Amino acid sequence: MIRYLRVTAAPVPDDATEHKVVVRDGVALATDVYLPSDKPGPHPAILVRLPYDKDGAYCYMPRFARLMTQRGYAAVIQDVRGKFRSQGATEFGRHEVDDGWDTIDWIVSQPWSDGNVAMCGDSYYGYTSLAAAMSGHPALKAIAPRLTGTQLSMTLTNPDGDRDVEQTARRAYLASVYIEQDTYEWEPDWSRRPLRESFEEFFAEIGRRSAGFDAEFAPETSHVPPPLERLLLQERTVPLLFTVGWFDNCAPWSWHDIRALMEHPAWSRQLHLRMEPIDHENLRLDEAPAPPDRSIGDDVLARILDPTLDFFDHFVRGIPGPPIPRVSYEICHGRVHSGESWPPEDTHEVRMFLSEQGGKRTLTPEQPAASTRISWSHDPADPVPSIGRNPFAILYDWHDISDTGHRADVVQFTGPAAEHDQIYAGPVALQVPFSADVQVTHLHARLLDIDTDGRAFLIAKGQTRVVMPAGGGLATVDLLHVGYRLRRGHRLALQLMSSDFPHYVMTPGDDGDPFEAVDFVASKQSIGTGESAVLSLRALAPSGHSPAS
Repeated sequence: MIRYLRVTAAPVPDDATEHKVVVRDGVALATDVYLPSDKPGPHPAILVRLPYDKDGAYCYMPRFARLMTQRGYAAVIQDVRGKFRSQGATEFGRHEVDDGWDTIDWIVSQPWSDGNVAMCGDSYYGYTSLAAAMSGHPALKAIAPRLTGTQLSMTLTNPDGDRDVEQTARRAYLASVYIEQDTYEWEPDWSRRPLRESFEEFFAEIGRRSAGFDAEFAPETSHVPPPLERLLLQERTVPLLFTVGWFDNCAPWSWHDIRALMEHPAWSRQLHLRMEPIDHENLRLDEAPAPPDRSIGDDVLARILDPTLDFFDHFVRGIPGPPIPRVSYEICHGRVHSGESWPPEDTHEVRMFLSEQGGKRTLTPEQPAASTRISWSHDPADPVPSIGRNPFAILYDWHDISDTGHRADVVQFTGPAAEHDQIYAGPVALQVPFSADVQVTHLHARLLDIDTDGRAFLIAKGQTRVVMPAGGGLATVDLLHVGYRLRRGHRLALQLMSSDFPHYVMTPGDDGDPFEAVDFVASKQSIGTGESAVLSLRALAPSGHSPAS
Protein backbone atom coordinates (compact mmCIF):
# COMPACT_ATOMS: atom_id res chain seq x y z
CA MET A 1 0.00 0.00 0.00
CA ILE A 2 1.34 3.43 -0.98
CA ARG A 3 0.71 6.28 1.43
CA TYR A 4 -0.42 9.53 -0.12
CA LEU A 5 -2.19 12.78 0.69
CA ARG A 6 -4.93 14.04 -1.61
CA VAL A 7 -4.96 17.85 -1.65
CA THR A 8 -8.37 19.36 -2.42
CA ALA A 9 -9.41 22.98 -3.01
CA ALA A 10 -9.27 25.26 0.02
CA PRO A 11 -12.14 27.67 0.81
CA VAL A 12 -12.29 30.95 -1.09
CA PRO A 13 -11.12 33.76 1.27
CA ASP A 14 -13.74 36.23 2.48
CA ASP A 15 -11.93 39.17 0.85
CA ALA A 16 -11.88 37.52 -2.59
CA THR A 17 -14.70 37.38 -5.12
CA GLU A 18 -14.71 34.20 -7.19
CA HIS A 19 -15.68 34.40 -10.86
CA LYS A 20 -15.98 31.80 -13.62
CA VAL A 21 -14.04 33.09 -16.63
CA VAL A 22 -15.38 31.31 -19.71
CA VAL A 23 -12.72 30.93 -22.40
CA ARG A 24 -13.13 30.40 -26.15
CA ASP A 25 -14.03 26.69 -26.02
CA GLY A 26 -16.60 27.12 -23.25
CA VAL A 27 -14.44 25.93 -20.34
CA ALA A 28 -14.92 27.93 -17.12
CA LEU A 29 -11.77 28.88 -15.19
CA ALA A 30 -12.16 29.60 -11.47
CA THR A 31 -10.76 33.06 -10.77
CA ASP A 32 -10.44 35.08 -7.56
CA VAL A 33 -10.39 38.88 -7.68
CA TYR A 34 -9.03 41.00 -4.85
CA LEU A 35 -9.48 44.78 -5.10
CA PRO A 36 -7.74 47.56 -3.19
CA SER A 37 -10.06 48.58 -0.34
CA ASP A 38 -8.69 52.07 0.18
CA LYS A 39 -8.06 53.18 -3.39
CA PRO A 40 -10.80 54.05 -5.92
CA GLY A 41 -10.64 52.30 -9.27
CA PRO A 42 -10.01 51.62 -11.99
CA HIS A 43 -6.85 49.61 -11.25
CA PRO A 44 -4.08 47.90 -13.16
CA ALA A 45 -4.28 44.14 -12.60
CA ILE A 46 -1.71 41.50 -11.74
CA LEU A 47 -2.75 38.10 -13.09
CA VAL A 48 -1.41 34.84 -11.64
CA ARG A 49 -2.46 31.54 -13.24
CA LEU A 50 -1.36 28.43 -11.31
CA PRO A 51 -2.10 24.69 -10.92
CA TYR A 52 -1.47 24.56 -7.14
CA ASP A 53 -4.85 25.90 -5.82
CA LYS A 54 -5.48 29.63 -5.92
CA ASP A 55 -6.75 29.49 -2.32
CA GLY A 56 -4.41 26.88 -0.83
CA ALA A 57 -1.67 27.25 1.75
CA TYR A 58 1.22 26.00 -0.41
CA CYS A 59 1.70 29.07 -2.65
CA TYR A 60 0.36 31.71 -0.24
CA MET A 61 -1.71 33.27 -3.03
CA PRO A 62 -4.28 35.02 -0.78
CA ARG A 63 -1.43 36.61 1.19
CA PHE A 64 0.43 37.61 -1.97
CA ALA A 65 -2.80 39.06 -3.37
CA ARG A 66 -3.20 41.31 -0.31
CA LEU A 67 0.34 42.62 -0.76
CA MET A 68 -0.56 43.43 -4.36
CA THR A 69 -3.72 45.32 -3.42
CA GLN A 70 -1.79 47.30 -0.80
CA ARG A 71 0.31 48.62 -3.68
CA GLY A 72 -2.78 49.64 -5.69
CA TYR A 73 -3.20 46.61 -7.96
CA ALA A 74 -6.20 44.40 -8.52
CA ALA A 75 -5.01 40.85 -7.89
CA VAL A 76 -6.48 38.20 -10.18
CA ILE A 77 -5.61 34.63 -9.12
CA GLN A 78 -6.77 31.75 -11.31
CA ASP A 79 -6.73 27.96 -11.19
CA VAL A 80 -5.47 26.84 -14.61
CA ARG A 81 -7.63 24.57 -16.73
CA GLY A 82 -8.24 21.16 -15.18
CA LYS A 83 -7.01 22.07 -11.71
CA PHE A 84 -8.98 22.47 -8.46
CA ARG A 85 -12.09 24.58 -9.18
CA SER A 86 -11.48 25.06 -12.91
CA GLN A 87 -13.14 22.94 -15.56
CA GLY A 88 -11.47 21.14 -18.44
CA ALA A 89 -8.95 18.36 -18.98
CA THR A 90 -5.87 18.25 -16.73
CA GLU A 91 -3.13 18.70 -19.32
CA PHE A 92 0.33 20.13 -18.75
CA GLY A 93 1.09 23.21 -20.86
CA ARG A 94 -1.44 22.58 -23.62
CA HIS A 95 -3.79 25.57 -23.26
CA GLU A 96 -1.82 28.27 -21.46
CA VAL A 97 -1.28 30.60 -24.45
CA ASP A 98 -4.97 30.79 -25.42
CA ASP A 99 -6.30 30.66 -21.86
CA GLY A 100 -3.91 33.47 -20.94
CA TRP A 101 -5.19 35.65 -23.81
CA ASP A 102 -8.84 34.96 -22.95
CA THR A 103 -8.34 35.71 -19.25
CA ILE A 104 -6.61 39.00 -20.03
CA ASP A 105 -9.52 39.81 -22.36
CA TRP A 106 -11.93 39.18 -19.49
CA ILE A 107 -9.92 41.36 -17.10
CA VAL A 108 -9.87 44.42 -19.36
CA SER A 109 -13.65 44.16 -19.79
CA GLN A 110 -14.26 44.54 -16.05
CA PRO A 111 -15.36 47.91 -14.64
CA TRP A 112 -12.55 47.91 -12.06
CA SER A 113 -9.82 47.46 -14.75
CA ASP A 114 -7.86 50.37 -16.21
CA GLY A 115 -6.92 48.19 -19.22
CA ASN A 116 -3.38 47.33 -18.07
CA VAL A 117 -2.37 43.82 -17.03
CA ALA A 118 0.89 42.38 -15.69
CA MET A 119 1.69 38.75 -14.89
CA CYS A 120 4.07 37.10 -12.47
CA GLY A 121 4.74 33.83 -10.73
CA ASP A 122 7.16 31.06 -9.85
CA SER A 123 7.67 27.72 -11.58
CA TYR A 124 4.57 26.67 -13.57
CA TYR A 125 2.81 29.95 -12.82
CA GLY A 126 5.87 31.75 -14.09
CA TYR A 127 5.57 29.64 -17.23
CA THR A 128 1.96 30.78 -17.67
CA SER A 129 3.17 34.40 -17.77
CA LEU A 130 5.64 33.50 -20.56
CA ALA A 131 2.86 31.65 -22.38
CA ALA A 132 0.58 34.70 -22.17
CA ALA A 133 3.39 36.85 -23.60
CA MET A 134 3.50 34.39 -26.52
CA SER A 135 -0.12 35.34 -27.24
CA GLY A 136 0.83 38.98 -27.86
CA HIS A 137 -2.22 40.39 -26.07
CA PRO A 138 -2.00 44.21 -26.27
CA ALA A 139 -3.15 44.71 -22.67
CA LEU A 140 -0.27 42.66 -21.23
CA LYS A 141 2.27 45.34 -20.31
CA ALA A 142 4.96 43.44 -18.34
CA ILE A 143 5.78 39.99 -16.95
CA ALA A 144 7.98 38.79 -14.09
CA PRO A 145 8.58 35.02 -14.29
CA ARG A 146 10.65 33.43 -11.51
CA LEU A 147 12.36 30.04 -11.31
CA THR A 148 10.85 28.81 -14.56
CA GLY A 149 11.19 28.52 -18.33
CA THR A 150 9.18 27.90 -21.47
CA GLN A 151 10.32 24.28 -21.75
CA LEU A 152 9.38 23.08 -18.27
CA SER A 153 8.89 19.29 -18.31
CA MET A 154 11.19 18.85 -21.34
CA THR A 155 14.68 17.35 -21.11
CA LEU A 156 16.83 20.04 -22.65
CA THR A 157 19.74 19.89 -25.05
CA ASN A 158 22.90 21.39 -23.60
CA PRO A 159 24.72 24.22 -25.45
CA ASP A 160 27.20 21.72 -26.92
CA GLY A 161 24.39 19.65 -28.45
CA ASP A 162 24.36 16.74 -25.98
CA ARG A 163 21.19 16.04 -24.09
CA ASP A 164 20.87 16.92 -20.43
CA VAL A 165 20.25 14.10 -17.95
CA GLU A 166 16.57 13.72 -17.08
CA GLN A 167 15.52 14.82 -13.62
CA THR A 168 13.35 12.18 -11.97
CA ALA A 169 11.20 15.03 -10.63
CA ARG A 170 9.81 15.58 -14.16
CA ARG A 171 7.71 12.43 -14.28
CA ALA A 172 7.08 12.44 -10.53
CA TYR A 173 5.58 15.92 -10.93
CA LEU A 174 3.24 14.76 -13.70
CA ALA A 175 2.22 11.81 -11.53
CA SER A 176 1.26 14.03 -8.60
CA VAL A 177 0.07 17.42 -9.89
CA TYR A 178 -1.25 16.51 -13.35
CA ILE A 179 -3.63 13.62 -12.65
CA GLU A 180 -6.93 15.39 -12.10
CA GLN A 181 -8.28 18.54 -10.43
CA ASP A 182 -6.86 17.57 -7.04
CA THR A 183 -3.16 17.04 -6.34
CA TYR A 184 -1.61 13.95 -4.77
CA GLU A 185 1.42 14.13 -2.49
CA TRP A 186 3.37 10.88 -2.39
CA GLU A 187 6.92 9.58 -2.62
CA PRO A 188 7.91 7.06 -5.31
CA ASP A 189 10.07 4.12 -4.29
CA TRP A 190 13.21 4.88 -6.28
CA SER A 191 14.70 1.47 -5.49
CA ARG A 192 12.12 -0.33 -7.63
CA ARG A 193 13.07 -1.76 -11.02
CA PRO A 194 11.66 -0.78 -13.33
CA LEU A 195 11.13 2.67 -11.83
CA ARG A 196 7.77 2.82 -13.56
CA GLU A 197 6.53 -0.03 -11.35
CA SER A 198 6.21 2.23 -8.30
CA PHE A 199 4.14 4.70 -10.32
CA GLU A 200 1.86 1.96 -11.66
CA GLU A 201 1.23 0.74 -8.13
CA PHE A 202 0.31 4.29 -7.09
CA PHE A 203 -2.11 4.77 -10.00
CA ALA A 204 -3.78 1.44 -9.12
CA GLU A 205 -4.07 2.57 -5.51
CA ILE A 206 -5.91 5.82 -6.35
CA GLY A 207 -7.85 4.45 -9.33
CA ARG A 208 -6.69 7.24 -11.64
CA ARG A 209 -3.84 7.92 -14.06
CA SER A 210 -1.85 10.89 -15.33
CA ALA A 211 -2.22 11.48 -19.06
CA GLY A 212 1.02 13.45 -19.03
CA PHE A 213 2.92 10.62 -17.35
CA ASP A 214 1.51 8.05 -19.78
CA ALA A 215 2.48 10.24 -22.75
CA GLU A 216 6.13 9.97 -21.66
CA PHE A 217 6.00 6.32 -22.80
CA ALA A 218 4.05 7.02 -26.01
CA PRO A 219 5.81 9.93 -27.73
CA GLU A 220 3.21 10.04 -30.50
CA THR A 221 0.60 11.13 -27.91
CA SER A 222 2.87 13.52 -26.02
CA HIS A 223 2.21 17.25 -26.01
CA VAL A 224 5.23 19.51 -26.26
CA PRO A 225 4.75 22.95 -24.64
CA PRO A 226 4.97 25.88 -27.06
CA PRO A 227 8.67 26.38 -27.80
CA LEU A 228 10.61 29.47 -26.89
CA GLU A 229 10.70 30.36 -30.57
CA ARG A 230 6.99 31.23 -30.37
CA LEU A 231 7.89 33.97 -27.88
CA LEU A 232 10.88 35.13 -29.92
CA LEU A 233 8.75 35.39 -33.05
CA GLN A 234 6.15 37.49 -31.25
CA GLU A 235 6.45 41.00 -32.68
CA ARG A 236 5.00 42.57 -29.56
CA THR A 237 7.59 42.47 -26.79
CA VAL A 238 7.04 43.53 -23.18
CA PRO A 239 9.35 44.41 -20.28
CA LEU A 240 10.41 41.16 -18.65
CA LEU A 241 11.98 40.60 -15.21
CA PHE A 242 13.42 37.07 -15.17
CA THR A 243 14.52 35.76 -11.76
CA VAL A 244 16.87 32.78 -11.42
CA GLY A 245 17.87 30.91 -8.26
CA TRP A 246 21.51 29.88 -7.92
CA PHE A 247 20.32 26.62 -6.28
CA ASP A 248 17.10 26.09 -8.21
CA ASN A 249 16.74 22.68 -9.85
CA CYS A 250 14.69 24.39 -12.59
CA ALA A 251 17.54 26.79 -13.42
CA PRO A 252 18.49 24.85 -16.59
CA TRP A 253 15.12 25.85 -18.09
CA SER A 254 15.61 29.46 -16.96
CA TRP A 255 19.05 29.77 -18.54
CA HIS A 256 17.83 28.05 -21.72
CA ASP A 257 15.39 30.94 -22.21
CA ILE A 258 17.66 33.70 -20.96
CA ARG A 259 20.45 32.79 -23.38
CA ALA A 260 18.05 33.06 -26.31
CA LEU A 261 16.41 36.26 -25.06
CA MET A 262 19.82 37.92 -24.61
CA GLU A 263 20.66 37.18 -28.24
CA HIS A 264 17.36 38.47 -29.61
CA PRO A 265 17.49 42.11 -30.86
CA ALA A 266 14.07 43.15 -29.52
CA TRP A 267 13.69 40.96 -26.41
CA SER A 268 17.22 41.71 -25.19
CA ARG A 269 16.21 45.37 -24.82
CA GLN A 270 13.24 44.36 -22.67
CA LEU A 271 15.02 41.73 -20.56
CA HIS A 272 15.96 42.45 -16.94
CA LEU A 273 17.77 39.75 -14.97
CA ARG A 274 17.64 39.06 -11.26
CA MET A 275 19.73 36.30 -9.66
CA GLU A 276 19.31 35.24 -6.05
CA PRO A 277 20.90 32.65 -3.70
CA ILE A 278 17.68 30.60 -3.42
CA ASP A 279 16.34 27.16 -4.24
CA HIS A 280 13.01 26.41 -5.91
CA GLU A 281 11.13 26.82 -2.64
CA ASN A 282 12.63 30.30 -2.11
CA LEU A 283 14.81 29.35 0.85
CA ARG A 284 17.93 31.50 0.94
CA LEU A 285 21.46 30.15 1.37
CA ASP A 286 21.97 32.30 4.48
CA GLU A 287 18.86 30.67 6.02
CA ALA A 288 19.99 27.10 5.33
CA PRO A 289 19.41 24.56 6.67
CA ALA A 290 15.84 25.30 7.67
CA PRO A 291 13.86 23.77 10.55
CA PRO A 292 11.01 21.43 9.53
CA ASP A 293 8.47 23.83 11.02
CA ARG A 294 9.84 26.93 9.27
CA SER A 295 7.18 29.62 9.18
CA ILE A 296 6.74 32.04 6.28
CA GLY A 297 6.01 35.55 7.52
CA ASP A 298 4.79 38.49 5.50
CA ASP A 299 8.36 39.81 5.52
CA VAL A 300 9.48 36.75 3.56
CA LEU A 301 6.60 37.09 1.10
CA ALA A 302 7.38 40.79 0.65
CA ARG A 303 11.04 39.97 -0.02
CA ILE A 304 9.91 37.65 -2.82
CA LEU A 305 7.26 39.98 -4.28
CA ASP A 306 8.64 43.49 -3.79
CA PRO A 307 11.12 43.41 -6.71
CA THR A 308 8.25 42.37 -8.99
CA LEU A 309 5.97 45.14 -7.71
CA ASP A 310 8.74 47.72 -8.10
CA PHE A 311 9.20 46.50 -11.69
CA PHE A 312 5.47 46.79 -12.41
CA ASP A 313 5.27 50.23 -10.75
CA HIS A 314 7.88 51.43 -13.20
CA PHE A 315 6.79 49.71 -16.42
CA VAL A 316 3.02 49.36 -15.96
CA ARG A 317 2.08 52.40 -13.89
CA GLY A 318 4.92 54.76 -14.74
CA ILE A 319 5.49 55.67 -11.11
CA PRO A 320 8.72 57.70 -10.65
CA GLY A 321 11.37 55.93 -8.63
CA PRO A 322 14.91 54.60 -8.70
CA PRO A 323 15.91 53.18 -12.11
CA ILE A 324 15.38 49.46 -12.57
CA PRO A 325 18.79 47.82 -13.13
CA ARG A 326 19.19 45.67 -16.22
CA VAL A 327 20.97 43.08 -14.09
CA SER A 328 20.79 42.51 -10.34
CA TYR A 329 22.68 39.62 -8.80
CA GLU A 330 23.32 38.63 -5.21
CA ILE A 331 26.65 36.98 -4.52
CA CYS A 332 26.50 33.94 -2.27
CA HIS A 333 28.18 34.95 1.01
CA GLY A 334 28.27 38.51 -0.34
CA ARG A 335 26.06 41.40 -1.31
CA VAL A 336 23.74 42.47 -4.10
CA HIS A 337 25.37 43.94 -7.22
CA SER A 338 23.77 45.63 -10.19
CA GLY A 339 24.95 46.44 -13.69
CA GLU A 340 24.09 46.65 -17.35
CA SER A 341 25.21 43.25 -18.55
CA TRP A 342 25.67 39.59 -17.65
CA PRO A 343 28.29 38.35 -17.17
CA PRO A 344 29.50 41.56 -15.50
CA GLU A 345 31.82 43.64 -17.68
CA ASP A 346 34.50 43.73 -14.97
CA THR A 347 35.03 39.95 -14.97
CA HIS A 348 37.68 37.96 -16.78
CA GLU A 349 37.92 34.32 -17.74
CA VAL A 350 39.69 31.94 -15.36
CA ARG A 351 40.81 28.56 -16.69
CA MET A 352 41.57 25.81 -14.17
CA PHE A 353 43.20 22.67 -15.54
CA LEU A 354 42.54 19.21 -14.17
CA SER A 355 45.90 17.80 -13.19
CA GLU A 356 47.27 14.63 -11.62
CA GLN A 357 50.85 14.68 -10.42
CA GLY A 358 52.54 12.69 -7.69
CA GLY A 359 49.28 11.04 -6.70
CA LYS A 360 47.58 14.42 -6.16
CA ARG A 361 44.62 15.55 -8.22
CA THR A 362 44.46 19.30 -8.41
CA LEU A 363 42.73 22.23 -10.09
CA THR A 364 45.51 24.52 -11.25
CA PRO A 365 45.75 27.67 -13.37
CA GLU A 366 49.02 26.34 -14.78
CA GLN A 367 48.74 24.14 -17.86
CA PRO A 368 50.03 20.67 -16.88
CA ALA A 369 53.11 19.41 -18.68
CA ALA A 370 51.70 15.90 -18.98
CA SER A 371 48.31 14.21 -19.20
CA THR A 372 47.11 11.13 -17.35
CA ARG A 373 44.07 8.87 -17.43
CA ILE A 374 41.83 8.30 -14.39
CA SER A 375 39.21 5.55 -14.30
CA TRP A 376 36.42 4.54 -11.97
CA SER A 377 33.73 1.87 -11.87
CA HIS A 378 30.09 2.92 -12.02
CA ASP A 379 27.86 0.51 -10.11
CA PRO A 380 24.12 1.18 -10.63
CA ALA A 381 23.41 -0.81 -7.46
CA ASP A 382 25.36 1.75 -5.44
CA PRO A 383 24.90 5.16 -7.12
CA VAL A 384 26.36 8.42 -5.86
CA PRO A 385 23.66 9.93 -3.64
CA SER A 386 22.02 13.20 -4.57
CA ILE A 387 22.39 16.24 -2.35
CA GLY A 388 19.36 16.60 -0.12
CA ARG A 389 16.09 14.71 0.01
CA ASN A 390 13.97 17.06 -2.11
CA PRO A 391 15.44 18.39 -5.39
CA PHE A 392 13.12 21.40 -5.24
CA ALA A 393 14.26 22.27 -1.70
CA ILE A 394 17.98 21.49 -1.76
CA LEU A 395 18.79 24.15 0.84
CA TYR A 396 16.35 22.87 3.45
CA ASP A 397 18.70 20.10 4.58
CA TRP A 398 21.93 21.81 3.45
CA HIS A 399 24.92 19.91 4.75
CA ASP A 400 28.59 19.05 4.38
CA ILE A 401 29.08 16.67 1.44
CA SER A 402 32.83 16.06 1.83
CA ASP A 403 32.23 12.32 2.37
CA THR A 404 31.20 12.00 -1.28
CA GLY A 405 34.74 12.84 -2.34
CA HIS A 406 36.02 9.71 -0.60
CA ARG A 407 33.95 7.33 -2.72
CA ALA A 408 35.85 5.17 -5.22
CA ASP A 409 33.42 6.18 -7.99
CA VAL A 410 33.99 9.92 -7.48
CA VAL A 411 37.06 11.72 -8.82
CA GLN A 412 37.88 14.97 -7.03
CA PHE A 413 40.30 17.74 -8.06
CA THR A 414 41.08 20.40 -5.46
CA GLY A 415 42.42 23.89 -6.05
CA PRO A 416 44.80 26.02 -3.97
CA ALA A 417 43.65 27.94 -0.92
CA ALA A 418 42.37 31.39 -1.89
CA GLU A 419 44.83 34.10 -0.83
CA HIS A 420 42.01 36.64 -0.64
CA ASP A 421 38.26 36.68 -1.11
CA GLN A 422 37.53 35.89 -4.74
CA ILE A 423 34.20 36.54 -6.48
CA TYR A 424 33.12 34.34 -9.37
CA ALA A 425 30.27 35.69 -11.51
CA GLY A 426 29.16 34.23 -14.82
CA PRO A 427 28.97 30.94 -16.70
CA VAL A 428 30.83 27.80 -15.63
CA ALA A 429 31.72 25.03 -18.07
CA LEU A 430 33.85 21.92 -18.06
CA GLN A 431 35.59 20.27 -21.01
CA VAL A 432 37.25 16.94 -20.38
CA PRO A 433 38.43 13.90 -22.39
CA PHE A 434 35.95 11.15 -21.52
CA SER A 435 35.28 7.53 -22.41
CA ALA A 436 33.21 4.62 -21.15
CA ASP A 437 32.77 0.97 -22.05
CA VAL A 438 29.00 1.30 -22.57
CA GLN A 439 27.00 2.83 -25.39
CA VAL A 440 25.30 5.55 -23.33
CA THR A 441 26.46 7.01 -20.04
CA HIS A 442 26.18 10.12 -17.89
CA LEU A 443 28.82 12.52 -16.63
CA HIS A 444 27.95 14.64 -13.59
CA ALA A 445 30.11 17.51 -12.30
CA ARG A 446 29.88 19.35 -8.99
CA LEU A 447 31.79 22.54 -8.20
CA LEU A 448 32.43 22.79 -4.46
CA ASP A 449 33.62 25.21 -1.81
CA ILE A 450 36.02 23.46 0.60
CA ASP A 451 36.26 25.48 3.81
CA THR A 452 39.19 25.69 6.23
CA ASP A 453 37.80 22.74 8.23
CA GLY A 454 37.61 20.53 5.14
CA ARG A 455 33.83 20.72 4.85
CA ALA A 456 32.43 20.77 1.30
CA PHE A 457 29.40 22.70 0.06
CA LEU A 458 27.90 22.90 -3.39
CA ILE A 459 28.46 25.97 -5.57
CA ALA A 460 27.10 24.65 -8.89
CA LYS A 461 26.46 21.41 -10.72
CA GLY A 462 25.87 20.16 -14.23
CA GLN A 463 25.41 16.91 -16.08
CA THR A 464 25.30 15.56 -19.60
CA ARG A 465 24.15 12.41 -21.34
CA VAL A 466 26.97 11.05 -23.48
CA VAL A 467 26.54 8.72 -26.44
CA MET A 468 30.01 7.27 -26.69
CA PRO A 469 31.94 7.54 -29.94
CA ALA A 470 34.51 4.84 -30.62
CA GLY A 471 37.56 5.54 -28.51
CA GLY A 472 35.88 8.31 -26.53
CA GLY A 473 36.05 12.03 -27.08
CA LEU A 474 35.69 15.43 -25.41
CA ALA A 475 32.71 15.82 -23.10
CA THR A 476 31.34 19.24 -22.19
CA VAL A 477 29.35 19.84 -19.03
CA ASP A 478 27.36 23.03 -18.58
CA LEU A 479 27.37 24.02 -14.89
CA LEU A 480 25.11 26.99 -15.67
CA HIS A 481 26.05 30.26 -13.93
CA VAL A 482 27.33 31.28 -10.51
CA GLY A 483 27.56 34.32 -8.30
CA TYR A 484 29.80 33.20 -5.46
CA ARG A 485 32.38 34.59 -3.03
CA LEU A 486 35.10 32.08 -2.28
CA ARG A 487 36.37 33.30 1.05
CA ARG A 488 40.01 33.58 1.98
CA GLY A 489 41.53 30.20 2.82
CA HIS A 490 38.77 28.26 1.06
CA ARG A 491 39.40 26.09 -1.98
CA LEU A 492 37.51 25.27 -5.15
CA ALA A 493 37.04 21.58 -5.84
CA LEU A 494 35.53 19.69 -8.74
CA GLN A 495 33.91 16.29 -8.38
CA LEU A 496 33.19 14.03 -11.37
CA MET A 497 30.93 10.96 -11.24
CA SER A 498 28.51 8.94 -13.36
CA SER A 499 25.40 9.10 -11.17
CA ASP A 500 23.46 11.53 -8.97
CA PHE A 501 20.55 9.47 -7.75
CA PRO A 502 17.66 9.68 -7.11
CA HIS A 503 17.43 13.28 -8.39
CA TYR A 504 18.62 12.19 -11.86
CA VAL A 505 17.90 8.99 -13.73
CA MET A 506 20.64 6.46 -14.23
CA THR A 507 21.33 5.11 -17.69
CA PRO A 508 20.87 1.37 -18.26
CA GLY A 509 23.97 1.58 -20.46
CA ASP A 510 22.11 1.86 -23.74
CA ASP A 511 19.38 4.00 -25.28
CA GLY A 512 16.61 2.39 -23.23
CA ASP A 513 14.15 4.37 -21.11
CA PRO A 514 15.52 4.50 -17.52
CA PHE A 515 11.94 4.28 -16.19
CA GLU A 516 11.30 0.99 -17.99
CA ALA A 517 14.70 -0.66 -17.70
CA VAL A 518 15.14 -3.58 -15.32
CA ASP A 519 18.83 -4.28 -15.84
CA PHE A 520 21.38 -1.49 -15.39
CA VAL A 521 24.89 -2.34 -16.55
CA ALA A 522 27.94 -1.66 -14.41
CA SER A 523 30.59 0.13 -16.44
CA LYS A 524 34.05 1.60 -16.46
CA GLN A 525 34.35 5.36 -16.92
CA SER A 526 37.54 7.24 -17.73
CA ILE A 527 38.63 10.87 -17.95
CA GLY A 528 41.82 12.50 -19.12
CA THR A 529 43.76 15.25 -17.36
CA GLY A 530 46.10 17.81 -18.90
CA GLU A 531 45.73 20.64 -21.37
CA SER A 532 42.37 19.41 -22.75
CA ALA A 533 40.73 19.06 -19.31
CA VAL A 534 39.62 22.58 -18.39
CA LEU A 535 37.15 24.17 -16.00
CA SER A 536 36.21 27.69 -17.15
CA LEU A 537 34.80 30.39 -14.86
CA ARG A 538 34.62 34.16 -14.76
CA ALA A 539 36.09 36.13 -11.87
CA LEU A 540 36.07 39.71 -10.67
CA ALA A 541 39.41 41.49 -10.63
CA PRO A 542 41.16 41.55 -7.21
CA SER A 543 40.21 45.21 -6.73
CA GLY A 544 36.62 44.08 -6.39
CA HIS A 545 37.27 42.15 -3.17
CA SER A 546 36.03 43.09 0.25
CA PRO A 547 34.42 41.13 3.07
CA ALA A 548 31.04 42.50 1.96
CA SER A 549 31.51 41.89 -1.78
